[in-house]
Amino acid sequence: MTPRDYAILAQRSYQDAPTVGWPDSASRMHVYDGVHVFRGSDDVDSWLHDFDIDLIDVPGLGKLHAGFYTAWLAIRDQCLALAPPKATAGHSLGGALTLICCAEWALRDVIVPVYAFEAPRLCADGVMAALLKAKNVPVFATRNGNDIVTQVPPLLTRPGELTQIGHASAPFDNVTDHSIGRVIQALPA
Repeated sequence: MTPRDYAILAQRSYQDAPTVGWPDSASRMHVYDGVHVFRGSDDVDSWLHDFDIDLIDVPGLGKLHAGFYTAWLAIRDQCLALAPPKATAGHSLGGALTLICCAEWALRDVIVPVYAFEAPRLCADGVMAALLKAKNVPVFATRNGNDIVTQVPPLLTRPGELTQIGHASAPFDNVTDHSIGRVIQALPA
């Protein structure tokens, strides 16, 4: 599968009922042919988790964005009880959750490729980045155009580099470039 194929699965997750978790929450994961896909923010609960920018110290993963980690924690045991995925993918909040999910698998010596589209920043230290690098976890994370979501919260980081894709819709950071539809258009077929 190509990165574009994973982005299409991320887009599909916005329409389907989750395999794990609850439809109107930040805590939901979809399974599509062995790929675990996390949906982005499209409801009140997700937005509340997005804005919970306190930090939580997670053993093995470091200091993380509390909202993203608590969204993951609500479905963690169910997700990790499934067979390891071929890959994980997610858009926006889902991109942050897919990074956390793959880091949890890496702690168990299971290497799962990550496709994080337009993920916000989630780490306050380098622990997760060092883990993913040490375990050789393939991470493909994008910034489409001038997507502002990939630049927040400003004091945090993302584990791994961003791949710049697409053309900016405006000469400044914006939310238009964040759309999963624009991401799909920017990725080669």
